[in-house]
Amino acid sequence: MKRNIIWLTGALVLLSACDESEYELQNLVPEEYHKILYVNHSGKQEMTLYDTDEDYTYTLSVIKAGSDPSQTANVNVGVLSQEQVDVEYSQPEAVNYKVLTADSYSLSTDSLNFTAEDHFRSVTISVNSTKVKALMDNDPSAEWVLPLIVTSETDSINSEKNQLFLQITDVLVPSVGFVVPPEQTFDVYDIASVPASISKVIEFGLDAENRWEITCGLTVDNSYIDDYNEANGTVFQALPEGSYTLPESVVLPSDATVSSLEVSIDGTKLVAAGDYMLPVRMSDVSEFVVSADGAVYPIMIRVMAEELDRTNWTATADSEEETGEGSNGPAQLILDGNIDTYWHSIWQSGSGKRSVPYEIIIDMKSVHTFAHIGMIQRNSDQYNDTGTGEFYVSSDGTNWGDPIGTFSMARNVELQIFPVKPASGQYIKIKILSSHRDQNCSLSEVYVYGE
Repeated sequence: MKRNIIWLTGALVLLSACDESEYELQNLVPEEYHKILYVNHSGKQEMTLYDTDEDYTYTLSVIKAGSDPSQTANVNVGVLSQEQVDVEYSQPEAVNYKVLTADSYSLSTDSLNFTAEDHFRSVTISVNSTKVKALMDNDPSAEWVLPLIVTSETDSINSEKNQLFLQITDVLVPSVGFVVPPEQTFDVYDIASVPASISKVIEFGLDAENRWEITCGLTVDNSYIDDYNEANGTVFQALPEGSYTLPESVVLPSDATVSSLEVSIDGTKLVAAGDYMLPVRMSDVSEFVVSADGAVYPIMIRVMAEELDRTNWTATADSEEETGEGSNGPAQLILDGNIDTYWHSIWQSGSGKRSVPYEIIIDMKSVHTFAHIGMIQRNSDQYNDTGTGEFYVSSDGTNWGDPIGTFSMARNVELQIFPVKPASGQYIKIKILSSHRDQNCSLSEVYVYGE
């Protein structure tokens, strides 16, 4: 019979205050407290299952404690009935808990016998993921659980720690994929110093405990670049043919959840400035499925040309504040090399537009080929307010065509570099479409990188 445990605080105080020769342990602590058993990590535990050919296993441990845990003990391990779960859990919590059917799980034993030397004993719980998934599919409104309980006819059980209530949250098919960082970063090289050989190490793995040797097929999916550019406003181009070496397949060894592969890139073939991408796709796996989120690892490389000499360049804008910013305001100040001076749109007096979009046109005086444009917000923690926009190029300053790139400026005073489709022309137009601060926009400097 299960016995509720009440610690005899007063008796323990006496034990510490009196001489052991006067009081025998058995006289101070009742016999039922000499050994007390409880479930380690008791209470509610969530469990996600993976649909594999093997059962999912979980270990329940029972601890033997008390004032004299060197004694022997015996406990039974069982499962609460549906009626018990309804009374203890479903009704108080207003949750439709359902106990797993007996054919969907098994226990390695239903009883544990402790010797004098045993301080804990364990039970292995095996759950058949396929059968559990069928239960969940048949009754998706239910919260499926395996409520285990430890009892004893002879020994004391801690009634607050006598249950393990396993809640099945989901049954998933394991997936293999690349470990893609949340924010993909560039490897940046100056065009004059691109390494002859570039090595990139990519991690991939399984999202479950791995007991299989899994072969993963690899390919380069350049169609991914167009989708990525459209979704992110970027202008990546594919690495030149023959500039990389990628294995056809890699193996994730058994007992390893993560491994890595190496991709080699021939830097001597990166002769033009621009943003390059090598989208490595995991095309197939010998076990399970390819991860939807980790199917592609986009290797990104930025090759920077030199900053062009801006001597004699001119800049004009369709909105310039003439008086409210002191000596600042004219568009020409974005080319003066001084980050403390800046162009500013009209807010007090002047001629021109008073709301976005604003346009700034730079005349480079001769034709240049370029692939990146750099901009710096106004040098102020409060007023760095230019938001998003587009870049255009023209040979005559009249015909602009489609945008060659877009930008979205962060609110800081750092140099921000934006890629454009490799282009040639004499004129660059910066079209500002939004502001971080009402209709006000400003820029400290604009740079162009090319030939």
